[in-house]
Amino acid sequence: MQKKSSAQEKQPFFQRYKIHIAATGFAVLIWFLVVSNDIYDHEIRVPIDIPAVQSHYIITSELPTEARLRVRGQGMALLALRLFREGRLELNMEWGPGERVLHPRAQDVILSGGAHAISVLQLLEPQEIPVVIEELASRILPIGNRMIVKPMAGYAVVGDIAIDPSEVVARGPNSLIKKLTAIPTVERTFDKVKSPFTGEILLSSPDPRRIMLQPGRATFRVDIQKLMEKRIERIPVSVRNLPPGFRAMVLPATLSLVAEGGVSLIAPLTEKEISAYIDYARQPETEGQNAPAYIVPLPGVRYRDISPKRFKVILERE
Repeated sequence: MQKKSSAQEKQPFFQRYKIHIAATGFAVLIWFLVVSNDIYDHEIRVPIDIPAVQSHYIITSELPTEARLRVRGQGMALLALRLFREGRLELNMEWGPGERVLHPRAQDVILSGGAHAISVLQLLEPQEIPVVIEELASRILPIGNRMIVKPMAGYAVVGDIAIDPSEVVARGPNSLIKKLTAIPTVERTFDKVKSPFTGEILLSSPDPRRIMLQPGRATFRVDIQKLMEKRIERIPVSVRNLPPGFRAMVLPATLSLVAEGGVSLIAPLTEKEISAYIDYARQPETEGQNAPAYIVPLPGVRYRDISPKRFKVILERE
């Protein structure tokens, strides 16, 4: 007897108690069939079916996604409704710009499949739905760069970061689109780079839910070169905004500076490519006796050690 008992204990749990499990399952099934034929009142939630947006309008207000109902039906049908979501609340929408309030009704609830025999007793919520509809608008906007490139020591970014395409079509509510001036890229930083590189960058919609971008990303190209500096001398200094009927002489007549940038920009740079000037209109009090010079910037080139820093302007009648 002990050997038989030991053999039974070694059997899997299901095999040892399969008769008990089957009996219990059969009893639960009989109970469920009896109970599911009874009629019950029950609260359920069904999704709200938002009508398809017309091509030239957009809904800009937040709409609820579910409705709460009180329904009546057999237990089996209620269970099917819960499991298979065979119901929805359809919104009746009149399209046109402006604000309006929808008042959904129990009659707007659509039940299908195994739930068609269920009765909707009451629509509990939402009782009203504020809706704002706007006209759709489109604009072509420039792409703004929010990428930061930090070259390794001894290297420099030459020129601007090239972005292709340079423009994007933004489509959305007119009230938002008319305020936009540019569409930025996402923020991204590149550290310790020392050679040219390219990549792809996402564009950042100011309101991703309501403003669509076409395209949604762009490619970029960054030129990285070894840093070079070069002293350039004998750069002529001119005078701008002189009083009518006068010409000017500048003392000293030239300046020198150190230009920094990528090798391809700095190596061929001479005094002929650099423009220096004095803006006489900015010197009304000193009458040009102690005037600073301004350097016309060149893309990708930085200036330092400008000498001399001040100049004397002598006016002569023409």
